[in-house]
Amino acid sequence: MIVFRNALRFSRLLRFGLHLVYGLSLAALRFGKLDQAERVIYIQRWSNQLTRILGIQVRVQGVAPGTYPPNHLLLSNHISWLDIFVLNAVTVSRFVAKSEIEQWPLVGRLCGYTGTLFIQREKKRDAARVNNAMVEALQARHCLAVFPEGTTSDGSNILPFRSSLLQAALESRATIQPVYLRYTDASGKLTHSPAYINDISIVKSLWQILGEREMRAEINFLAPFPAQDVDRRSLTQMVEARIVAAHKALNHGEGDFDSLCMPHAAGTCGVRDTAGCPQHHIAA
Repeated sequence: MIVFRNALRFSRLLRFGLHLVYGLSLAALRFGKLDQAERVIYIQRWSNQLTRILGIQVRVQGVAPGTYPPNHLLLSNHISWLDIFVLNAVTVSRFVAKSEIEQWPLVGRLCGYTGTLFIQREKKRDAARVNNAMVEALQARHCLAVFPEGTTSDGSNILPFRSSLLQAALESRATIQPVYLRYTDASGKLTHSPAYINDISIVKSLWQILGEREMRAEINFLAPFPAQDVDRRSLTQMVEARIVAAHKALNHGEGDFDSLCMPHAAGTCGVRDTAGCPQHHIAA
């Protein structure tokens, strides 16, 4: 078993490394010549390929808002550095991420090329700078994504949400898209393998993920709503309550998940995987 797992790890690691280099080369050489719509197609396709290389099946519950919905802010719980790529495999966003990621070999540079907004969370004043950048991006009809917990968890619970980066949604009157993200094993039970917690290194985290024979990343899109007629803290509480409710419904059987989906989408909140998503191709 150990021999098989290590063989699986090394095989995936080689493909993972080559795919990162390919992504960096593509971003460095081609992105400057592409418009945003074309970049989105590349990012979604590359992210899909990455999850498959890692042996992760991406599944969707609820109604995805589209490939790159304009003036949308995705708000999700946060478990792993993988979250960015898993979400981009379905709905591409410009993420707000901690500044440390920018220093990671290969991954940090790749995130920079895809328009990630980096924030120094230890500096309170930096939130104002990032909020201003978010307002400009949302008003320019970009799709952004924020992890309001401000850190990662193992997925067993939802951590308290921070409101500092939600002001941009109110100022730009963006559409809020709550997302509940979880990782499960083949039996459907929560797995902690991808959890990027407790000062684990990116190398050790990757090694854990590479050794999983089968893993599913489940993206649960809850009912979207406009960011208006509330203050920042009330907005934060609304989103947190919905994501906590989804967590309890799916993991503990408390409440009805379908009721958290869009009312007019009743009956369409079933599970599907990314193999059912429309695929767009442009000449390389």
